[in-house]
Amino acid sequence: MTNETTDRNPVMPEEQEPMSQEASTGQSAAEQTAAGTTGKTAEQTPVERVASSVYEQAGQAADAFRRGELMQDSLVDPLADSDDRLIAMLSYVTQLFVPVIMPAIVLLSESSKKRPFQRYHAVQSLAFVVGFWAIFLLAGVGVAIMQIIPVLNVLIGLMALCLTPVYWFAGVLLTLYYGYQAYKGKRFAIPGLTSFLRDQNWI
Repeated sequence: MTNETTDRNPVMPEEQEPMSQEASTGQSAAEQTAAGTTGKTAEQTPVERVASSVYEQAGQAADAFRRGELMQDSLVDPLADSDDRLIAMLSYVTQLFVPVIMPAIVLLSESSKKRPFQRYHAVQSLAFVVGFWAIFLLAGVGVAIMQIIPVLNVLIGLMALCLTPVYWFAGVLLTLYYGYQAYKGKRFAIPGLTSFLRDQNWI
């Protein structure tokens, strides 16, 4: 009896060992699969990344403007000469008359490639006017959709009629203000907008 028991006992760990290895292998495979699934879920397309960045920067811009911060990180560029300052100012001010043209000329010019101050404000002013028009058009679409609702159509129409001149007047003042700051030789960040441009490596 004792010999039989002694002979059988060593067999049991040997039988259990493969089972434990299979269990651990199965667990590792399950963990890898879960990790892979999580990684795929976390991946974002370029469009999703841009949309997420726009949403985040818009929130930061709204907070900054509520605090009265029209610009951030303002520093005088010692390398900017009088021509740089003039071109930078015109990149903003001309948006009131001929949008996009002046910044596009600066960015396409061979000489401006050696003038980082000019290119900085050309990109920023171009993004500013594009953002201004994008907000205006999206708001217009929103107002048109809301006017379908019978109860709200009159109220929404009156609000749009009152807020549109305010929006345009604010846009004109900001454009002139940023042009003046650029003429003083300053590099500055427009809240939300400049950080978005940096995230996309456009500036």
